[in-house]
Amino acid sequence: MDRGTERRLICSAIFTSFVVISAVLLATPPINYARAFPYGNDTGEYRFGTISSIQNDENGNPAWVLSGHWKSNLANNQSVGQGQGNETLTGESLNAQFEMVRFNGSAGHTHTITNFVASNSSQINNSTMMFNGTTTASMREGPVTDIPSSVTITGDKVISIWLDPSKVNNHYGNTPIYGLVMDDNKDRHEVLKSNSTQIGR
Repeated sequence: MDRGTERRLICSAIFTSFVVISAVLLATPPINYARAFPYGNDTGEYRFGTISSIQNDENGNPAWVLSGHWKSNLANNQSVGQGQGNETLTGESLNAQFEMVRFNGSAGHTHTITNFVASNSSQINNSTMMFNGTTTASMREGPVTDIPSSVTITGDKVISIWLDPSKVNNHYGNTPIYGLVMDDNKDRHEVLKSNSTQIGR
């Protein structure tokens, strides 16, 4: 095979590869949005949302940024939702995982809150439900169990998670951990579309 033929074959192969790759890239829609809840969690009786909170330091000054996700079936408790309140609950759960970072970007670490065992619930007003019980929280020394805790859902939009500060060395400060409740009345894919952060716009 002479050099001219070899060059034409190489150029033809490069051009063909370029056309095939371009066609695949054009045919594949870009995934350019951020989800408000973890992948694979769009089924069943559970509600999901984000943790997005500012926590105080030991002096009561804002010092930490928290960001993560939570999952729970507390918001689906029909007896509380229908105003019957002050119920003793079984089978209720809440799990959360979030990163905790100082305002200056240092000291980043991860925490989990798991094993929420609800002892009772009450409907405070038409838009606020409160669930009391105990949780387990991961700490540097290891898991801390049986922490008195309260989970409040307000307006079906805001969640707050309070852990007894004395049981976790005031690690989360003197305020609850706040987050948002995903709107379950909308199709989850529509929520993703409308609440997504578009890259490059």
